Amino acid sequence: MTKRGLCFDLDGTLIDSGREGLKRVLKIAAVRNLPVTPEIKQRIRDMWGAEPFKLLRIIWPDEDPKAFFNEWENLDIAEPLPAFPGTREALKKLRPYFNMSIVTNRQPRTIFAQLLHNDIAEFFEQIITPAHNGHKKPEPEIMEPIFEKYKADQIERGGIILVGDTVENDWKLAQATGIEFYAVVSGGMDTREKFLAAGVPEDHITDSAADLPRILLK
Repeated sequence: MTKRGLCFDLDGTLIDSGREGLKRVLKIAAVRNLPVTPEIKQRIRDMWGAEPFKLLRIIWPDEDPKAFFNEWENLDIAEPLPAFPGTREALKKLRPYFNMSIVTNRQPRTIFAQLLHNDIAEFFEQIITPAHNGHKKPEPEIMEPIFEKYKADQIERGGIILVGDTVENDWKLAQATGIEFYAVVSGGMDTREKFLAAGVPEDHITDSAADLPRILLK
């Protein structure tokens, strides 16, 4: 049986990091005695999904973003985030048919805590972050290690699918690299309507990664 390649974003696609992540930012801000007004909360929500250092510099310009982000990562490691319901079951069903990988802008030191906590590390042959070659989504170069691995496994680019929850990072990355894309809206970042407006076909937008076996294993 010839396998295909299935590449997942992590945050908002496999793990529910949006809602909980926002709570953690506000929790750390309170510990560090930073102002947290209703206006600041709304600005954070509006910027959610932006590069963390950029978000922190804009919201609290006098704060040390490295110190804040370090506490944020420490909390992610100590209290890993939950996977979306049905994620592990879906990955288990997909694994016989796909070589699966992860491409994420998350920093490496927090990734395995999330995967191990949710018992899904075993499903992925490769995990790519900006630490590999200095590129971040949606820069197409971040996919080079994944394409090389899949090519070694005799999987051509036309047999690779990317799954993600954002237009800006995931859909644009798929467009830049010419690979098939499925959008999930479970993360709460971008809506079905936003994906449609960006050009994602309606039959390539689904509620959750848990739906993928039904869609891909026809």
